[in-house]
Amino acid sequence: MRSLGFDLKALDVFVTTAKTGNMTVSSQQLNLSQSAVSQILSNLEESLGVKLLDRSVRPIALTVAGRYFYDQSEHLLEQANKTQRVISRGSFDSLHLVRIAMVDSLAATVGKPLIDVIKSHTENWSMMTGYSHLHQHGLLSRSTDIIISDDVLEKEDNLKRYQILKEPFVLVLPRAYANKFPEVCKSLFALSKHLDMVRYSEQSLISQSIETYLHQQGLEVPNRMQFDNTFAVLSAVSQGLGWTLTTPLCLMQGEVFRHQLSCISLPESDTFFRYLTLISRRNELGELPEKLADGACKILRQHFLAKVRQHYPWLNEKIRIGKYA
Repeated sequence: MRSLGFDLKALDVFVTTAKTGNMTVSSQQLNLSQSAVSQILSNLEESLGVKLLDRSVRPIALTVAGRYFYDQSEHLLEQANKTQRVISRGSFDSLHLVRIAMVDSLAATVGKPLIDVIKSHTENWSMMTGYSHLHQHGLLSRSTDIIISDDVLEKEDNLKRYQILKEPFVLVLPRAYANKFPEVCKSLFALSKHLDMVRYSEQSLISQSIETYLHQQGLEVPNRMQFDNTFAVLSAVSQGLGWTLTTPLCLMQGEVFRHQLSCISLPESDTFFRYLTLISRRNELGELPEKLADGACKILRQHFLAKVRQHYPWLNEKIRIGKYA
């Protein structure tokens, strides 16, 4: 890493001088000689390649660049002092910034209670959803701390994994069509000849899993419709535009369309599942990943399974929450 051109001591000298407007007073407050203060400030300006102080006036004033650097320096010093206090106290029970990414279906279904669990263990947090491959990149590049993903990153060794959910893929189609043509719905091959398939965007892992399954079944289904999210997929199906493959957790995102949809087991197979796993870097976050995994499982049992039992009771025995291997 290249040199920044300054350190915390230089920032402290600069901020103190800007506040006092006098190098003599600054040197007294910092317990340094006046010549040392002057030299530190000169070196700072030289390393940055810009004048920070106007020494031609009394008291010493900030230049335009100096004013910007002053604001940034105060913030950096404040963060450094806060970090020093936390480290000195050894108070790590509550982590100070945790960045979490998860699949849309989990956030949409149990987001609020899951955020409550996160907030109880952190001082500051952020959560995002989106494509799983972006979350994986974030975890490996350290821009994200915890992900809940449908890819376990099995080739990466320095990660800790907690199993969250195993759920079957199901066939979802317009209720009116299912009622009118029940025999056609008993075969994906027959169904694909009569009704278009509504797909997830090919960038998503769920789409890639579905395409692999279709290939294994020897099915070549025309690719006419792709949507970026489950809500759009289920909306299209509810309007009679086609059928789709999805999972119970995803299905909960389309609760508003429930009365226009039929959900049935896959005709060709009962062994096609999606697996959600909480993943973090090993040994960095203390007990938080395990606590968050336990909290996620508890919330899924309380909120998700309750809806499954109410609307799709035949799915209850096919879903596993927590350790499923």
